[in-house]
Amino acid sequence: MSLPGPALPMRHAAEYRVRFDEATPQGLLRGSALLGYVQDAAWRHSEAMGFPRPWYREKGVAWLVRAVEARILGPIADGETVTVTTRLTGYRKVMARRETGIVGPDGEPRAVVLIDWAMTDGRAPVRIPSEFEHAPIDGPGPFAPIRVDLPPGPPGATRLRFSPRLRELDPMNHANNGVYLDWLEEAVAAAGAEGAAAIAVLPRTYRMEYLRPAEPGAALVSEAWRDDAGWAYRLADADDRDLLRGTLIAE
Repeated sequence: MSLPGPALPMRHAAEYRVRFDEATPQGLLRGSALLGYVQDAAWRHSEAMGFPRPWYREKGVAWLVRAVEARILGPIADGETVTVTTRLTGYRKVMARRETGIVGPDGEPRAVVLIDWAMTDGRAPVRIPSEFEHAPIDGPGPFAPIRVDLPPGPPGATRLRFSPRLRELDPMNHANNGVYLDWLEEAVAAAGAEGAAAIAVLPRTYRMEYLRPAEPGAALVSEAWRDDAGWAYRLADADDRDLLRGTLIAE
């Protein structure tokens, strides 16, 4: 396989039509489906730059989502076609950041998503291969990784217990990164009318830091509570180890 040359696409744009099964009972795009579009656009950009899936398999490496910041600006309805445009905005030793914009059929922005990706060999983070020196940066460059620091959940936090469903697992055999956003919204909505309102207000911003994967059959505890900034969320396993920490700030 030939290595990428210098003239590589700085951005990749793709259109996605919201399917019926991707929409909520309110007829709006689910958070997991939105992040699915973002993830797919990132893969398609990687392929366009000369890094298809077989290249990663040959190298024995893969990208994993380390953190997400998703700002939802407007509604995305069932049946609408949105344009998703992604670009690399910076690198660290073992990480890369992408910014992805989602625009509605009227040309108005509907969401902006930042994702910090970490390169791994399946066991631990590894340096990004030297071939990526050719990948174009369209942004500020170095970045501070997204972090979510939370205190322990208070006694009155809303708690849900469940295990990942088969349909929520991806080819890496753990819960896909987008599913965690659905779980966050389920926990916040379960807190009552105030929580249900928070996941519908526009604009709103989600931040999620992924710490460990949710494996098939894992016993999970999902908890959400109101704090001074908005809503806090924690997902833990049966040993009380954090799998994900997140926040929802309704603007």
